[in-house]
Amino acid sequence: MKMKKFALRGMVILAIVVALCIFFSGTIRTLTTPKVRFAQAKMGKMEQETQLTGKVVFPETEELKLEIPEGLSLTVTRVHVAAGDQVKAGETLLTTKVTDAEKTLESLRKESATAQKELRTLEKKTAEVRLTRGEQSWQVAWEREDGAREAEREARVNLAAALRQENLTWNGEETLPEGASEAAAALFEAWGQAAEELTEAGAELAALERYAIPEETWTALQQKKEAQQKLADLETQMTTLQVLQKTMEKIPAPRAMYIAEISLEKGATIDGDTVVLKMTAEGSAPVIRVDLSEVKQEVKPGASISLEADTWSRPTVKIINTGLTNEGHPYGDAEITKDAIYALGSVGTMMKNELKARMTTRSQDATCLLPASAVRGSGDSRYVYVGQSEGSAFGGSRMVAQKMDVTVLAESGSTVSIAEDLTYQKVLYMEDRALTEGGAVMEYTKDAGK
Repeated sequence: MKMKKFALRGMVILAIVVALCIFFSGTIRTLTTPKVRFAQAKMGKMEQETQLTGKVVFPETEELKLEIPEGLSLTVTRVHVAAGDQVKAGETLLTTKVTDAEKTLESLRKESATAQKELRTLEKKTAEVRLTRGEQSWQVAWEREDGAREAEREARVNLAAALRQENLTWNGEETLPEGASEAAAALFEAWGQAAEELTEAGAELAALERYAIPEETWTALQQKKEAQQKLADLETQMTTLQVLQKTMEKIPAPRAMYIAEISLEKGATIDGDTVVLKMTAEGSAPVIRVDLSEVKQEVKPGASISLEADTWSRPTVKIINTGLTNEGHPYGDAEITKDAIYALGSVGTMMKNELKARMTTRSQDATCLLPASAVRGSGDSRYVYVGQSEGSAFGGSRMVAQKMDVTVLAESGSTVSIAEDLTYQKVLYMEDRALTEGGAVMEYTKDAGK
């Protein structure tokens, strides 16, 4: 009887020990097995946000030059505008003065006084000269022939220069060299007309040779004519200088525009060839040009970008044009709106710094999307862990981690687009400890640790 009680007690103790072993073995397995969550893979169009950099550019510009007579120049006394300024028609751009105006004017006055004295002397010398009708006709014919000779010479030089540029030789022949351009042919025709006019004028002068004015008288008359022309030229120069002093004191904007570039400073000298500034072309405006090299999708006009500002606002502007730089990099031109100016400052302020923006794009095709933390590896070696069920040696089943290579198409901060369809797989992520291929895993639940 005692033996039966002893055996029964032993069986009870053994059962308790076995139960405790099973309980603690499950607890140990629970404590040592990685807990994971299942990522929700889904099909959709990838949205990607890209950081962009940009700057203000002026797509179409024109040069502003001033009409300043040859030999004269202006000195800048004040610059009223800067690059990026928007000005109205008539608004003052520069204040200037004619360089050495008083000194030049005084010199012209002295030359004019001298020329006036010379003219009076020649007028006295020719006061007794009375030309007959025949002599007057010869004088007109001589002046015609002199003018025709100068015109023929100029036409001949222009033609010879044009033909030399075309690597053709011409020595005054009456035929144009073979292979000459249409422009050269037009110059050849002009020279022919000038030569014909010279021939006619020469014939007319020769016919009136018997009425030729005596050499001494003719020389005096020519000197008088030259003195009159010199005095007239000096008076024209003085008038031009005085008008220039008044009209060029303030240089106005020819129309409403933006200043694209201006390098003149106080004290700079301007002549007729000087580029005063570069301005936007008629109907053109500055834009924010952003570099699209990092954007994977095609960007078309109408796409939106958000500008980063120091203020709380992030104005959104539209892309109005796209293209490639000289280096082959894609760019997009965004309009500068009132909201952009309010947030970032004037166009001139924007030109001083690199601008930052963001663009959100969506892929054209639907792909498999996963949380970024579920896709592992780097470069071309990217993979995920998926959960696979398998039977255990003692019955039941367990879940193990299996490595699966994937092809990454695009990725943003929180989402990755892959080529494979994993919507039917249990993709593992957010594990509490490192996963190993073939190692057991447990889904994390509230009761996982109990």
